[in-house]
Amino acid sequence: MKKILVLLDNAFKNDRRVSRESETLVGAGFEVDLVAVKDDGSPENETINGVNVHRLLNTDIYDIKRWRCFKRYAQMIVDRFEFDIIHANDQAMLHLGSCIKKIKPSIILVYDSHELFHSWPLNASNFNSIPIMLKSYVVRNLQIRRERRNGKYIDQIITVNNSLATDLQRYMKAKRKVCVVRNIPEKCSAVEKTDILRKEFDIPQSTKILVFIGANIYARTLNLEQVIDEIANVPDLALVFICGENKNAEPIHEYVKSKNVGNVFFHGLIPPSDIPKFLSSADVGLVPTWNKNDMSYWYALDNKLFEYINAGIPVLATQQPEYQNIIENYNCGVCVNPDKKGAYLDGFNIILDHYAELQAKVKAAAEVLTWENEQKKLVELYKSL
Repeated sequence: MKKILVLLDNAFKNDRRVSRESETLVGAGFEVDLVAVKDDGSPENETINGVNVHRLLNTDIYDIKRWRCFKRYAQMIVDRFEFDIIHANDQAMLHLGSCIKKIKPSIILVYDSHELFHSWPLNASNFNSIPIMLKSYVVRNLQIRRERRNGKYIDQIITVNNSLATDLQRYMKAKRKVCVVRNIPEKCSAVEKTDILRKEFDIPQSTKILVFIGANIYARTLNLEQVIDEIANVPDLALVFICGENKNAEPIHEYVKSKNVGNVFFHGLIPPSDIPKFLSSADVGLVPTWNKNDMSYWYALDNKLFEYINAGIPVLATQQPEYQNIIENYNCGVCVNPDKKGAYLDGFNIILDHYAELQAKVKAAAEVLTWENEQKKLVELYKSL
């Protein structure tokens, strides 16, 4: 039996992609140990659905000045675990995996790149001063250079869509063809439409709900301001954000207040198991990330797109390569060009005009776009390594 060591730069409490992949590999007969970051509220060692979780890393992995910690962690991991393959999630863990491979050259190093890190923007709304932003810019560039240097240790790259795969194949000078494993939810039983959001925000049945779900929302990055401007106080239309209630969201809250918008509402994050029933209480799911300058956004394939389909609601998205590929192939929504004023509202109304047809197509797509189908590529890859 091949032994896999998964490396993760969070506490493994709500990382659905890593959970799906790790549990799939356990189900396929691999032994999986997962090394994660320590967390005050979680045990250091536990087994979750067959995955042996070890929270051993400290927050020094986030501090570029404390780079020596990676060598220390690498030696600790080699001394403590037996493994044939490392599955490193994102760039910091790629660096740890590379340090481990320098000690143990015989291991296979798999890099799971969830995003296009070398083209991931700094979110300017997070910074209160120019010096802090400049420092963050320098740190980001050091991390980008580190990721590229570590490319020579990678044996296999996995990523989340074809556009990113094409870029990473070239940028990282990949030794093997990049494998695409999309982060699609597990198939759920038929989702019955609920009224959760209507009841919570006292939204009448006559009002149609546009919903956006995401761990974080950012100002001047996700094109949310344009969406808000276009739907502001439109009769019989409400926009609900389901997102983290943190400093990232504050500028959007302030923007809504400054515009005196009365039909935008905010709901905190919800457990993954509750996502389908919450989303089913809306009418249309929103994917508005119109950002031509940052390739990681332009080539994105947001998990939320699949969450909407899984919940049985049509999707209103922007005309980007990966969104169009899904939405137009399955005819499960509408893609718009936000460079045209009023595009989001027009797209929303087109969906309403063809709602029954689109909803039927969404349900058909939900039968195909499932983790049960997607995971086969991951298992086949690991059996070939």
